[in-house]
Amino acid sequence: PENLTAKDNDLGRTYHPIATFINRSFYKYKQIPLWRPDQLMGETFIGSPISSLPYPGNLIFLMKNVDLSLVVYLTIHFFLAGIFTFYLARSFNMSTLASAVAAIFYAFSTKMLVHLEAGHLTMIAAFSYFPLAFLSLRNLLQKFSLTALIIGALSLSFIYFTYPTIFYYSSIFLFLYAIYYFLANSRFTKTIIPLLLLYLVTFGICAIVLFPQLEFAPLSTRASLKLEDVALPLWNFKRFLGSLFLPHLDPRSFDHESFLYLGLIPTFLSIWGLFLLPRFKKIFLTVVGLLTLLYIAGLSTPLFSLAFDYLPLLKYSRVTTRLWFAPTLVVALLCAHSIGKIKNRNIVLVLVLIFLAEILLIHSKRISRIPNLNFTNQKIYDYLASDKSFFRVYCTTYCFNPQQISEYKIQVLHGETPIQHADFVDFLKAAGGYKYQKFAVIFPPYQVWQGQNPPEPNLDLLGQANVKYIASTYPLTLNHDARLVDKFGNVFLYENQKLRPRAYFLSSSNDQIIIKNYSPNRILLEYPAASLSRTIMISENFYPGWYAYTNGQKFQIEKTQGVFRKVTIPGNTTTLELRYEPSSFNFGKTITFATISALLIYAFHIKKRKHG
Repeated sequence: PENLTAKDNDLGRTYHPIATFINRSFYKYKQIPLWRPDQLMGETFIGSPISSLPYPGNLIFLMKNVDLSLVVYLTIHFFLAGIFTFYLARSFNMSTLASAVAAIFYAFSTKMLVHLEAGHLTMIAAFSYFPLAFLSLRNLLQKFSLTALIIGALSLSFIYFTYPTIFYYSSIFLFLYAIYYFLANSRFTKTIIPLLLLYLVTFGICAIVLFPQLEFAPLSTRASLKLEDVALPLWNFKRFLGSLFLPHLDPRSFDHESFLYLGLIPTFLSIWGLFLLPRFKKIFLTVVGLLTLLYIAGLSTPLFSLAFDYLPLLKYSRVTTRLWFAPTLVVALLCAHSIGKIKNRNIVLVLVLIFLAEILLIHSKRISRIPNLNFTNQKIYDYLASDKSFFRVYCTTYCFNPQQISEYKIQVLHGETPIQHADFVDFLKAAGGYKYQKFAVIFPPYQVWQGQNPPEPNLDLLGQANVKYIASTYPLTLNHDARLVDKFGNVFLYENQKLRPRAYFLSSSNDQIIIKNYSPNRILLEYPAASLSRTIMISENFYPGWYAYTNGQKFQIEKTQGVFRKVTIPGNTTTLELRYEPSSFNFGKTITFATISALLIYAFHIKKRKHG
């Protein structure tokens, strides 16, 4: 398993720590984690699309071996992608052999494998359910049934849970297919009603995570993305054509987002399959295909700019090529249409083997270029883990291995996530002493230390954020405010002399606050009683949904200094409990459970009537 999970990509850096976090929350804290406290001074987990929290496939992460669970997760979804594509092809009256070829061409497409190379775990899961969503809509339009409706809604919900951007493009694809179906059959009512019902049920199932995400969206950095932040990758005409047809000429110039090539065999077979189609289908597919290519071209054509201005929620997406999974599936189906015209099975076998040989050669070359994470600097993790107090660590150069940080349960102020709380990002700029206005995934961004003048962090702000240790791959001039602990390999480790406790009284009181319990959704503080009311400062990220309880009373948590929490407690109390209970989650959960209950009741009613 480590051949995949130890890579310096999103799987190794982001999804491995997430899987470990889910595993630990379940076994150690007996919680489904709605909040993630281990990086970025805490962040919403239920509201972040990267978590895919309600997705049932996350149960795989409860395996004791997290590395193995990640590989099992990937294997299952590659298998599902093939199975669902096979049955989708069969719905077009294709032969068993042709349907099997379509399954292979989609499940082992370059689109799937380049995202495996990048470590996009949940994106691959979303891709795997797309053929099932397409198949369900086809069944609904041809003959309405509750089974097709439920399967379609579940497949779309699983796509949304795992990767909302893929859900966004899947919805556009299914809408275009509904238009095609209406134009081909002239049945407006029998087209629009199943489509609306499908999305109504999907909305009901997704509500449990949809409302927390809608709450987080305007508070995130995604809300301020500009056109140039979204219209990636950047193309020129030569690079675009090379990516589509001749990537072998310069394979190193294409990253996983700009690699559009589908393979020699699928390219030619799909062109042949397109010419074999009836005239109306051929025209419709050609027009939609050309519009797709113009959209993917980003800023090179005006189409994406128009889409950015008029398509709702598009600004929350990034990278135009993310929709390439839909053309990949269409190409696989067109290839199957061509295969149906080939009578000799041996020729089909040879074509499939050539495809697999080329694709796996491309994949092996590309994934071999990705370095492994560094697991060698063990002493620094042992040293940090030996300190049993509550504290955070900050590295100016993102110099820690995220898997080891997660394994040793070390909380860090820096972190990695594609969707961040905007207020915290602004605070970290000030605390880290750097300036960077563009969109980033890793904090602090790599750009801040690759320049000639690496930043000097602000010890006062780091101390307020409960940062006890500061790490850096270059020496810092922190004077007497920090003590050099040691140099571990190429990492300098300093102890911050301006450290503030995780929770403390803002008054002149010398009473100390003890953290009796610290778990993802709950923090319990204990302190000596006093006759007067006092204010507690807590160096946790302020976010809607956190509430304070003491003596059976519920208190609002206030925001202070832009990112911290502040609670004014009454006199004669000795404990304060903080709980993450977002109303957006509770409201969405009610809708989701009501939707599932209504479906079960209706299904039982139909079954009873059928047998009655």
